[in-house]
Amino acid sequence: MPVPVPSPVHATPLGYPPCAATAVHPQPSLAAVDRERRAQRAAALRRANEVRSARAAVKREVQEGALSVVEVLRRCPKGAETLPVGELLSAQHRWGDARTLRVLRRIPIPETKAISRLTTRQRLALIEALTR
Repeated sequence: MPVPVPSPVHATPLGYPPCAATAVHPQPSLAAVDRERRAQRAAALRRANEVRSARAAVKREVQEGALSVVEVLRRCPKGAETLPVGELLSAQHRWGDARTLRVLRRIPIPETKAISRLTTRQRLALIEALTR
């Protein structure tokens, strides 16, 4: 008895029928893809601006003395999550790069590490160094 051979239109290279996952779907138009990319890019830019504004607000509050660095380290407000530790310390009145690096090297913590990425030990060591 001969084995039926599927027609070449409906067969895969191995002779099996195509599954739904490999079915050919119509390609979206280039204009639709371009609109989607522009919308994603605009959303990403809005989000990046929100993050930058929040970080600047935290640094401004630290500079003005309305918020202490120790408070920021303890409660990590929303705008400070991605703020590098070095930038936070340098935002204090009369704190420059040399003083910031001197404190951070004692612990040791990289100056570019985000506040939200500090371990509990690093956070406590930094708070202790700042309250001495």
